[in-house]
Amino acid sequence: CVHESTVNITDALKAKGMWDNTFMLYLSDNGGPHTNNDLANNYPFRGGKGNFFEGGVRVASFAAGGAMASSLYGQTLTAAMHIADVYTTFCRMAGRSEQECIDAPDGVPATDGVDYTGRFVNGVDTPRTEEIWLSHRALIQGNYKFIWTYEWEVLASHNGPVWPNANDEGLEADPNECYNADWTQRGCLFDLSADPEERVNLRTVDNERWWTMKNRLT
Repeated sequence: CVHESTVNITDALKAKGMWDNTFMLYLSDNGGPHTNNDLANNYPFRGGKGNFFEGGVRVASFAAGGAMASSLYGQTLTAAMHIADVYTTFCRMAGRSEQECIDAPDGVPATDGVDYTGRFVNGVDTPRTEEIWLSHRALIQGNYKFIWTYEWEVLASHNGPVWPNANDEGLEADPNECYNADWTQRGCLFDLSADPEERVNLRTVDNERWWTMKNRLT
């Protein structure tokens, strides 16, 4: 299991005198599948593996290691970090130059990650200041997310606090309000700081932002 393996790795690094120069990062690639008899629960977030609601893209993670700033021990970091930032951060931690961490072989796009070395090693905030593209139909700008769904997309639901339980009890049947047959009306706007569970569509409240973000995806 993860717990036992982490203990074994940590003990081995300490025994070799390598722990003080180690940075360890655990994270998932996506949220868990969460419908019917699937074995994951993304509560309290909406959605899961296979879509771009927070339950599918906001994942559990933790960092450790002697190379990490001691001021971060036991702390919760709230700044957004994209999985694309992991390579850039590790590359810079390994002593490579900024340009070396961007360059790629011929025919391969250059990397596009943010270096979080300052945050993890020095305890200095290194926030993402630009927008985060989750896909061709989901975009985050600051605290706001715009997302549209397909008509057949039924994974945009919320789990209850106890799940799975061998049936559909505790699985909310959320409406697919982010789909509309009229493309010009398709999409939802959520404020992730005030509504991380994505329950309140701000389309009618902040129509200007809704259109601005929608147009970024078209």
